[in-house]
This record gives sequence, structure tokens and C-alpha cells, in this order.
Amino acid sequence: MSVPVNERTHGKLEAYTKAYELCTYTLKITKNKKIFTEEYQETLTDKINEAALEIFMLCGSANEEPVRSAGDFQHFQNRVQFQQMAWVRCGDLKRLILLAKPIFHLASKRVVYWTTLTADTRNLIKGWMDADIKRFTPLFER
Repeated sequence: MSVPVNERTHGKLEAYTKAYELCTYTLKITKNKKIFTEEYQETLTDKINEAALEIFMLCGSANEEPVRSAGDFQHFQNRVQFQQMAWVRCGDLKRLILLAKPIFHLASKRVVYWTTLTADTRNLIKGWMDADIKRFTPLFER
């Protein structure tokens, strides 16, 4: 039996996959030097790329923290911390994209797609983090 769309949950793989999609999209579009000019490379473009890469890497790091028993409390804390940092960096990336729009004269359509991709990634990370907290907290409440 299938699960209705509004009752489906989003797992870590979906958040990680979306972070990968965001990272690759960002790296591909920012390599276009006709739009993302050298003049702002260090001050803005590099920061955009660093944020996208960090989101992807933090999701990977969170996924690699094993939580299987009550003895894994430190792994659980690390996992949630990586998720929180990725969530925060999504907010940073969204602000950088909004800043880039007038500086690089980005098309509104591109900015809408890019910020939506960033917001979707952020929401999936938050859902993953909330699910982990709900799932693993009972292990440590003794």
C-alpha cells in the first residue's frame, strides 16, 4: 500500500541527494566567468561555492556518524551538530544568492530556481535532523 504524499517522511538520503544537487548546480553555474566575473571572485563567488560545498560535506559527515546504541551519544551529538551547521549554511547560501542577483545581473528565473533548491535542501535537512532527534533521543533517556 502506498503512503499518501502529505504523510510521507523525508530521510537522510533525500537530504544528502538534494545537498549534492545544490552543490553541483552551484559549482556549474558559478564557473561561467561571463556572468560570475573575476572582479567578485574572492569576495562573493568563492563564498557561494564554499557554502554549497560545505552543505554537501556536512550532510555527508552527519550521515557517517553511527548511532546504534546508548553508547553512541557522542556520535549522536556530532550528527546533530553537522546537520545544524548544514542547515545554517543553507541560510547563508540563500543570502549570498540574493546578494549575487544585482551584482551579477542574474535572471530572476535562475534566482528563483536556485533559492528554491537551497530552501528545499534546508527543509530536508531540518526534517532529517528532527527525525533523528525523535528517533534517537529515547536511547539516551535513562
